Parts: sequence; C-alpha cells; structure tokens
Amino acid sequence: MYRARLSLAFAALVALVCIQAAFVYWGTHRVNDYAQHSRLASDILSELLDLSANKQRLRVWATQRLMNANAVPEVRERLLERMHQSAAALAELARRDLALWHELAHREGMSMPQEVPQLVRVTELLEDNIQAVEARLAQLQPLEPGADFPAVWEELNATFDMARGLDLRELINGAIERQRSAVPVARAATERGLDVLRQQAITLVIVTLAVAALLALHLNRRLQRPLDRLLAGTRALQAGALDHRVATGSKDEFDRVAQHFNAMAAELQQHRAHADAARRELEDAVQARTHELSVAHETLQRVDQRRRQLFADLGHELRTPATAIRGEAEIAMRGGDRPAQEYRQTLQRIVGGVDQLTKVIHDLLLIARTEADQLVIRPRRIDLQALVTDAAEQASALGGLHGVAVEPLPPAPGGPLMVNADADRLRQALMIVLDNAVRYSQRGGTVRVGCQPGPDGEAQVLVRDEGIGIEAEELPAVFQRFVRGQRARAHRADGTGIGLSIAQSIVHAHHGRIDIDSQPGVGTVVQITVPSASHPETLSPEETA
Repeated sequence: MYRARLSLAFAALVALVCIQAAFVYWGTHRVNDYAQHSRLASDILSELLDLSANKQRLRVWATQRLMNANAVPEVRERLLERMHQSAAALAELARRDLALWHELAHREGMSMPQEVPQLVRVTELLEDNIQAVEARLAQLQPLEPGADFPAVWEELNATFDMARGLDLRELINGAIERQRSAVPVARAATERGLDVLRQQAITLVIVTLAVAALLALHLNRRLQRPLDRLLAGTRALQAGALDHRVATGSKDEFDRVAQHFNAMAAELQQHRAHADAARRELEDAVQARTHELSVAHETLQRVDQRRRQLFADLGHELRTPATAIRGEAEIAMRGGDRPAQEYRQTLQRIVGGVDQLTKVIHDLLLIARTEADQLVIRPRRIDLQALVTDAAEQASALGGLHGVAVEPLPPAPGGPLMVNADADRLRQALMIVLDNAVRYSQRGGTVRVGCQPGPDGEAQVLVRDEGIGIEAEELPAVFQRFVRGQRARAHRADGTGIGLSIAQSIVHAHHGRIDIDSQPGVGTVVQITVPSASHPETLSPEETA
C-alpha cells in the first residue's frame, strides 16, 4: 500500500530528525557544561585575585594604623565588606564547580581534579580568616614609641595568613595558579566539544538528506507510474475517448482511484450515449415539427390564397347581379314614359338578379353555419329514388340552357329505397353535384344520375358526367372551400369553389360520405353514400346536426 510506504518514509525521516535533535541536544548540553566550567574557572580566578588584592590593601591599612599614618576606619570597613563578598562569591562558585564536576564525572566517567575539593576547603577557611582579621583590626591601635614593631607585625601577619593552623596565603596562591592553568584547559575542552558537536550535526544532516533523497526517489518512482496512467486517462477523456480505461492491479490507493476513474468514464460514456439518443430524438422531433410547421405554413399560404381568391370571386359574384340590378333600374328611369310591358320585363330581370344575389348570400350563410356546427337537419322517412328523379328533372332545365342532357338511370329492383333524411338539404347537395356536372360538361354531353342499395345497409347516389374531369393531384382538394382546379378556372371564369364543400357538409350531417373519381377529358363520377332507413346510424326524426 502506497499509504503505508509513505507513512514509513515519514516515520523514518521523523526518527532521523529526532536522533539528530537528541545528538544536538546532548552535544549542546556537554558543550554548555564545558563552557560553564570555563566561566566558573575564570570567575573563581577573578574572585581569588580580588580577594588577594583586597587583603593586601588591608595589610597596607593595618601598617598605616600601626604607624598612626591617617588610617581611615571607613577604608577598613569597605575592604572587609569586599572581602566578605569575595568569600561568599567564591563559596558559591566553588559549590557550583563541585556540582558540575560531579555531573561530568557521572555522565562521562571523568575523574574529578583534586583542586576542586581543595578550593571548597579554602572557601570554608576564608570566612573564618576574614572574621579573625576583622576582630584583630578592630583592636588594632597605633604603636607607642619604642614598641616592638616586628613582633606586632609578625603577630598581625599570622592573623592575616593563618586559619585553623593552615597557611591560607599559600593555599590562595596555589588556588590562583591552579585556576590560571584550568582556564585555558576549560576553554580548549569547550572548543573541542563545539567541534565534535559540529561534526555530529553535519554527519546527521548528511545522513538525513541521503535517506530523504533515497525515499523521495523510491516514492517518486512508485508515484510516477500510476500518475502517468491517470494523466493519460484524463487526456483521453478530454479528447472525447470515453471508452478509455486505466489499467488496474496494483492493489493500492491508486488502484482504487483508477477503479473510480473507470467507473466515472463508464458513467460519462453512458450519459453521452443517453445525451446522443436524446439529441437525436430532439433533432427528429424538431425536424418533424419543422415539417409540420412548413406544411402548416404552406397550408396557411394556400388558405390565404384561397381567401384572396374568395374575395375576388365573391366580389365578382356579388358585383355581377348588383351591377345588373342597378343597370336595369337606371335604364328604366332614363328617358320618357315607357309601356308597362317594358317596366314589367325590367322588374323581372331585377328580381332575377336579386334571386342570384340571394343564392350567393345563402351559400355564404350555409358555410358559416357549417363552420359553427349550426347546420339544422330535419330528417324524415323519404324515398331516395323519388328525390333523385325530382332532382334530375330540375337539372334537365339547367342542362337545356347549356346543351347538356340529364338522364336518370333505371331504378334498382326491389322496390323503394327508403332513408331518413332532410329532403331539402339532401336535394340541395345533389343539385350542387348535378349543377357542377352540367356546367363543366361540353355541349352535347350527357349527365346520368341514379340510386342503388349499397353494402352494409347503405344507399348510394351516383352522378356520372362526360365533362372536363379533374387532375389527379387536384382531387384531394376538391372539397376544400374556395378551391377551384386549373381546368375548372379555364372552362368557367365564374364560380366560388364552395359548392362541393357545402355538399360534403350536408352529406356528413346525414352521417354519410361523398367520394369523387375523375379522369381528365373523360369525365367524373360522384358517389353520395348515406345510411338507409334500417341502418343503425340512420338519423332519427328528432335528430339535428
């Protein structure tokens, strides 16, 4: 496990640092002891010299006192105070030096020099000697003339130099010499300790750096390979290769990272597949919607075109009878009085124009009711054959004006063909079909009309002409309002294109259907199918649409 290796490496570095710190602490402590010993030796030497100098000054004062030569007591007190301070300082320094040598002897196995206990004994004698000197000097009086000065001076020197039967002067001088020789030795030991400490520190630093470098190389080698694989994986994902997978098998932390990376790549690949599928679906939906909008736009354009054509046709249809009515009225009012017969003929022509205008208005009203689902159907039981025969007779009069014959087909065997229908509305639809058949037939042509039973209890009305026909691509639009085919517009300039739409609305209101089959130049067959009186979908006498 890479984490374990990394922990061990850090532990090793921490251990080396701790060892280095321990060596540095031990060496620093040892050097500090040497430096402290050097300072103590120097301080002891200084205090011994001060004490020896003050004692010598005190001898001079005693000589002046004996000789009655201006020996000021304050000088004596000051020198004695200094000697007390030096003795106390020497006692403290000697005690510290003894404790230091005990520690050095215990830690490094060194033997304690004999001078150290001797110095302690000297400091113990000094205080007794200073007190004895102080007591003797307090009793010291100037010598009388003729007094034995050598004897007094010898007794005074014995007080200054002797303590507990020992020659203190020799002891102090010996201690001074020993301290003078100990100071450079202590300084040399301190320097050697510093050199040893420096070498140990350098050696430990070198060892620590070497171990750190080896660990860094090892960890870097162990870290570089999995990182390179992960970086290669991230570059592959960035380039779009979502099928790229990082190799696994090291069974360490990077192996788990690689497994999570592979799982992430698989999830991204799955999300991309879903996104691509959603995008394709969206593109298909947008394309379908665009097609629908395009078709709707084309339809709206055709509707708008038909609307403009409707307004033009309506203007023509309404303007023609209105112009004729106005013209007849102006002719009747122009000039002098005319015979009553001429006025009667004029009024008859005006009534005919009004009838034509009323017919166009009724057609428009019928379309409006159909769009508002307000077309009223009043069904009753009628004979379809009789209705067809009556419509054929009406169409024959129209055919005579255009040189077209209208012939009824022979009735189907089996008796009357009964249906429940609104006779006026159904006749209106049939007359629209017959009117178109007559108007769009050539002179000398024949229009045939008849009825027959159909399948599933239905009744069929057939109208067959020998007219101009309808183009195949125009057949799906023949029932659209205000639509007129190219052949129709070429054959007749007038017309609104709303007749077949009205006929279809009427037939649908009877739960029927109307179908057209046509061939250009041959003729057209129109079939109107309505439920018979026994059919389940037949209109009841109370039903309206």
